[in-house]
Amino acid sequence: MLDVLLLLATLLPAGLCSRVTNPNNVPKNAVLLSDVKSLTLRAGQQTSSRRVSPVPLLQCIGPASVCSLYSVDVMRCTNEGSAYNRDDVEWTCKAFLPDEFKLGSTDVSCEGYASSEDPYVLRGSCGVEYRLLLTDKGEKKYGRSHDPAWNVPGNRSEDTVNLLFWLIFLGVLFIIFYNIYQAYRNERRGTAGRGTGYNGGGGGGGPYNDPPPPYDPYSRPQAPPKQPRTYSSRTYTSSRTTPSGNTDNQRGWRPGFWTGAATGAAAGYMYGSRQQQQAHRERQERARGGFFGADYGTSFWDHRPAPSSSTSSDPSPPSSRRHESTGFGSTSRR
Repeated sequence: MLDVLLLLATLLPAGLCSRVTNPNNVPKNAVLLSDVKSLTLRAGQQTSSRRVSPVPLLQCIGPASVCSLYSVDVMRCTNEGSAYNRDDVEWTCKAFLPDEFKLGSTDVSCEGYASSEDPYVLRGSCGVEYRLLLTDKGEKKYGRSHDPAWNVPGNRSEDTVNLLFWLIFLGVLFIIFYNIYQAYRNERRGTAGRGTGYNGGGGGGGPYNDPPPPYDPYSRPQAPPKQPRTYSSRTYTSSRTTPSGNTDNQRGWRPGFWTGAATGAAAGYMYGSRQQQQAHRERQERARGGFFGADYGTSFWDHRPAPSSSTSSDPSPPSSRRHESTGFGSTSRR
């Protein structure tokens, strides 16, 4: 049994080495990947195959919403040299696209002749997996629903965060105005009740009920004693002392710490959000000619173009104008 295991351990490296093409015996349909200088690829065609299934020469890998709008017809890729070793080839790919689109990454995938680790690839087996993106003109025409950056979870949650903030802020404003209204009502009730509730009647005789002193012709006249001040319902206006000792209802509600904090937080949030979205809003406003242009929707917390009916059901065709777009990528072997 031990002899069998030793034999398998000896043959295993030899089996792995056999999956790489022998440089001294290269098949006619095998080519060294680093020797491929350029590739011209056309849509609607398949790669050649030997070990695995063929793949399209040109394949759009995302985002799906943009890939459904347009397909690249012809693309030419050029070998730009190796990055770390001779088999790690870098590519520059170019294509003429409508003004609404541009190329993202362009990765070349080839079938290794003997295995996925073989530096030799099958002739005609190389294809390109590319990403198709929207230009500024494309965003204005097709809307943010086709923007790949808009479809990531972090950006989709932006509306939820904004909605929660405005709900809380409006709730704080409601509480503030409700307190002002209640204070106004309490003040009116207090004013109506003061006319009958405190020190009714004017000041009568003083509290000095002693009989007058006997008349002395030689005595000097004395000033009469000062009468204590009395208060009537007409002259009493002080809010510091009331029958119940409650002064809050007389003073009414006044802004405090939480009012200032809520107002400051709202102002800071709106300023920061405006700075972050300024560039995007300017593009949208130029496209729609103002905040209330046609085919665009606005909300209380954001100004984002709403996709038109043609975007969701029948997208308008791309423009006939073309521009050269460039993408960059590396190589993979399947």
